[in-house]
Amino acid sequence: MSERIELSVMPVANVTRTRFVEKVTTGKKWVSYGANNDYPETLWMQYIQCPTQQAIIDAKTAFTMGNGLNCGEEIVNTRGETMEEVLRKCVFDMHLFGGFAIQVIYNKAGAILEIYWADFTKLRINETGNKVYWADTWKGSVKPIEYDVYNPKMTNKTTQIYYYRGTTCRSVYPIPSYISATDAINTEIEIQNYHLTAIHNGFAVNAVINFNNGVPDEEERKAIEEKINAKFAGSSNAGRTLISWNEDKDKATTIERLETDNFDKKFAQLAKDTQEAIFVAHRITSGTLLGRLPQNTGFTKNEYREAFEVFNNTVIKPYQKEVIAVLKKLYPGKEITIYPFVVEDVKKTA
Repeated sequence: MSERIELSVMPVANVTRTRFVEKVTTGKKWVSYGANNDYPETLWMQYIQCPTQQAIIDAKTAFTMGNGLNCGEEIVNTRGETMEEVLRKCVFDMHLFGGFAIQVIYNKAGAILEIYWADFTKLRINETGNKVYWADTWKGSVKPIEYDVYNPKMTNKTTQIYYYRGTTCRSVYPIPSYISATDAINTEIEIQNYHLTAIHNGFAVNAVINFNNGVPDEEERKAIEEKINAKFAGSSNAGRTLISWNEDKDKATTIERLETDNFDKKFAQLAKDTQEAIFVAHRITSGTLLGRLPQNTGFTKNEYREAFEVFNNTVIKPYQKEVIAVLKKLYPGKEITIYPFVVEDVKKTA
């Protein structure tokens, strides 16, 4: 009698993609920021987990701040923070989230007494954009504090929130300029996770699990497959698993490793393509702006300067105009400028 063998190919892990969604929920005054009201938190996690994203956001923040403000040393709140310190946090948020927020506190005469950077991940707004809601966490049952948006013409004002949504916002919440690269950012994170897991697992990438004590019915097979998939699928498990159901072979379950096919080359190319996609979305003109030297070649001061000038004129200067405009709305009549970043001499690298 011939032996009966059935094969089950385990599916790859479910992929969670970072998607920008706004949702109005009955009974809630604020608009959900993301499908689970956690979009800014997701962007923050991408920043701390993706090296390329972190390097770009930090560089764009540094370039935008240039060599500081002409009035950057002025103390603007009781914490002793300077205007430059507050603005730097706002600029960082602008590059990461596409917007930023400033808490504005007034004195009894209705003049601005203090300003504070407000954590963008903790804020939500209503559909009309005239109310801002703050909560330390937006998970579970939430009872946020309500604030008016910045409006200097209001009477009896005490505290307001300047909620800046950028110049290209077409909905309730701002959209980051690099939004088209969020999948690439997730991919880079997963590549790192895969390699780290592969190292811990001794580079055992793929495997066949042989069940040699008979073929169970379809319902039982499905239950076993789901349990195994929960443990083995995804970058955290570095590979796919093939289950083989056999009638015999000493009735023992065995695990056989499968040889990989040029995984190192495939991952190298994937990593390169992923990083390039992130660069394009951020409009990075050269990796040298992030401190990355070209392989096997040198670069000169002029090459670096040319790359920076293009990036500065097309990307950084428009951002500088935006943040200066916000400060001038808070402090009308005040002269506020950003000292430009100057490219230092760079020696040729062999």
